[in-house]
Amino acid sequence: MHNRRIFCVILTLTLAIGMIFQAAEAVDEVALSTSNDIYYNGDHVVIFGNVNTFFENLPITIQIYHETNLVSVDQVPVAKDGTFVSSFYATGSKWKDEGTYTIRAQYTPTQIAETTFEFFGQAIDKSSAVFPVDIPNSGTFDVGYTVRGGEVKNIIMNQERYSLIIETIMTSNGNLVLKLPRDSFDAQNDDADTTFIILISKQNNMAADFTQVEYEEIAVSPDYRTIRIPLEEGDKWVEVIGTYVIPEFGSMVAIILVVAVSSAIIVSKSKFSVRYN
Repeated sequence: MHNRRIFCVILTLTLAIGMIFQAAEAVDEVALSTSNDIYYNGDHVVIFGNVNTFFENLPITIQIYHETNLVSVDQVPVAKDGTFVSSFYATGSKWKDEGTYTIRAQYTPTQIAETTFEFFGQAIDKSSAVFPVDIPNSGTFDVGYTVRGGEVKNIIMNQERYSLIIETIMTSNGNLVLKLPRDSFDAQNDDADTTFIILISKQNNMAADFTQVEYEEIAVSPDYRTIRIPLEEGDKWVEVIGTYVIPEFGSMVAIILVVAVSSAIIVSKSKFSVRYN
């Protein structure tokens, strides 16, 4: 009996300590994000987030680093609902290096968060958008993109080659950044990320010969993979080949879906009848 009481006391203390640590972790959280994954010289880097615990008249400190170099710093007020926002103008002598920049936000000694973004210093006109890619007989999915040195005219899906084909008009050297949704398009092997194959052609004919080029993967998350493809003046077609593309919902699949839905309705009606007979 004595041993059982000791065990109960130890178990109670363990659970209590665990709850305290969980509560502390919840209190100390800082949510931090940016308006974009990629910025260029002259852009405004917009940073926003929220804290779980609000302290009156206590600002949050936001620092931007490139490697170990402090690029910029700001202190901004936190609203009573815990939200905050700050904006940095990405230009000047300290914004000279391309690559990954780290944002560090600190509210209290224990309320700290970090996130990253990619910065490029090219002085080339750019455009950013989300392009809806058609799924045959089944709507669309969105591919985010940023292009410098030209424009994106079209993005189509090739299910037979597990690829996306991007039509571009490049008036100068630049790059194309694609934010690819994993649930619609990806490259994996045994549930692990593998490389995409990138092919480029300058010919107007999409059936022309393509040349394979290297690319850079600049951001990875559970939902997206973001890649940067260097392009040259005159490049016309870019094909990104993966291992998976969202399946086509053709006529046979549609028939199967109709049969399945009809069966479910019949079963539901049968249950309804039995219940009231």
